Amino acid sequence: MGRIPDKAAPCGVYCGACPSFEKTCWGCGSADKNQKRKSKWGCKIRSCCFDEKNLDFCIDCEDFPCNLTEKLKNSYFNQDKFQYRHEIYDNLEKIKEISVQTWVQEQQDRFKCPQCGGLILWYKYQCNECGMNFFPR
Repeated sequence: MGRIPDKAAPCGVYCGACPSFEKTCWGCGSADKNQKRKSKWGCKIRSCCFDEKNLDFCIDCEDFPCNLTEKLKNSYFNQDKFQYRHEIYDNLEKIKEISVQTWVQEQQDRFKCPQCGGLILWYKYQCNECGMNFFPR
């Protein structure tokens, strides 16, 4: 636990674009228990990967893809606000290919508002600074 950057989740989600990041949660990679958001401690994927199998990412598991990752990837499939979930397999492949540090940097650039430089948040896919609607690809 805590071996990966805070902005990276073991399932391939980029935590840096989460509306809770740095407000109530320090990201799935963080092992610091002194944060307000407690739901990640009950995440079955995080627990399986970090605690049970001592892995950094699901893609490193011999059971990947599994029921847990399939459920996350396919939940709310027809809702645009959950697009980030549909990208987890591609994200994990990219992390394996280019390194997690490079991937996090790419994601930071991807979720940066082209208008003002603010952060594009998932769920709304809107800049938290200027309000510009944006759907990162």
